[in-house]
Amino acid sequence: MRTEIKIEKCNKPYCVIHTETETEGICKVAESIRKMDESGKIVILTAWDGDYCIQLKIDEVFRIFSMEKKVYVETEKEVLLLRMRLYEFEELSENYGWTDFIRISNTDIVNFSKITSLDMSISGVVKVNLINGSKTVISRRFVTKIKKQLNMIHKK
Repeated sequence: MRTEIKIEKCNKPYCVIHTETETEGICKVAESIRKMDESGKIVILTAWDGDYCIQLKIDEVFRIFSMEKKVYVETEKEVLLLRMRLYEFEELSENYGWTDFIRISNTDIVNFSKITSLDMSISGVVKVNLINGSKTVISRRFVTKIKKQLNMIHKK
């Protein structure tokens, strides 16, 4: 396939595909491009509300969690079904460079850019408070890893 890049003044980059007929392959290419930002990173995540497929921008996601053998994605206003496992989302976020997503327990992955505070109580439990008012807990097994990522461990 021939490609061409034109440098011109425009507010946002956009892509035009010239084709004689709309084929399945062309539609797949267009869909892939639609899911990217200007740097080429994929920024769209597909979630479900009943029978409705909803495309979310990755920066709208507050956390991914599992409950009753299903995986959900939480945004500011709603919780939607995510048709993948937590480890699959972890791999996806690693492959696409979504570095704000960190696993905090066996059932939770949070977007650290959506955290307002970490409550480190005396009991050793670390509570996570999100911008949308939601709360979750960091598993003791993951506390050291997260402290390392946040540069909270003091070297002796």
